[in-house]
Amino acid sequence: MKPHSVEVLELLAARRAALFSQELGLDRVIFEGDSKQVMKALQWGGWDFASGGHFIRDILCIVNSFVSTSFSHVCRRGNAVAHALAQRARHCFPISIWLESYPTDISSFVLADIQHLLY
Repeated sequence: MKPHSVEVLELLAARRAALFSQELGLDRVIFEGDSKQVMKALQWGGWDFASGGHFIRDILCIVNSFVSTSFSHVCRRGNAVAHALAQRARHCFPISIWLESYPTDISSFVLADIQHLLY
């Protein structure tokens, strides 16, 4: 079954990110997403659409176990690194996890993001 909307798909991704952070044993997590509506709903705990309310509650339940959590909106153009890593991960076997560095083929996206932040 396909998600009903892009917002629900973003919520599913946020839920998986929260679970993954928990599995890694992280206790301070920053969630970034390019849907302003979803990030606001996660930050403030509200949701206007009934189809996503249970995902909001589930995510907030998971992140309550962290010492520190924040949710922030990042415009799509500023999300290039996350997008490149997600695309790379789809074709990566065995699974690779980068915690303190990034793959060299992602360097151009990292540099572009840094330049975007500086200007």
